[in-house]
Amino acid sequence: MNNNYPIIIKTYNLTLWYINKLSKLPKNHRFTLGEKIQNSLLDLLLLLNDAVYSKNKKTILTQANKELEKLRILSRLMQDLKLLSVDNYRFVTSYINEIGKMLGGWLNV
Repeated sequence: MNNNYPIIIKTYNLTLWYINKLSKLPKNHRFTLGEKIQNSLLDLLLLLNDAVYSKNKKTILTQANKELEKLRILSRLMQDLKLLSVDNYRFVTSYINEIGKMLGGWLNV
């Protein structure tokens, strides 16, 4: 893992936390909503890693931003379906917001 990029570390930590939560979802949500969230998290993490090594960072970071927005929507849905507690939702949104600020800063460089 590239430790020179705090956004990658933050995204990795959110991915690790979320995957543990998603494994405890009821079956009717684990293979739909849970899988979508997990795929979005992994896609985001890999896009950020790709951006580190790419000359065309803006395109990749724009894709990463789209994945982050998907996570916002899917996390809200998890909370509305009572699959995430209010405290867990606050935790997730604080991470997503922080990652979003870092991503925005990287996009504007």
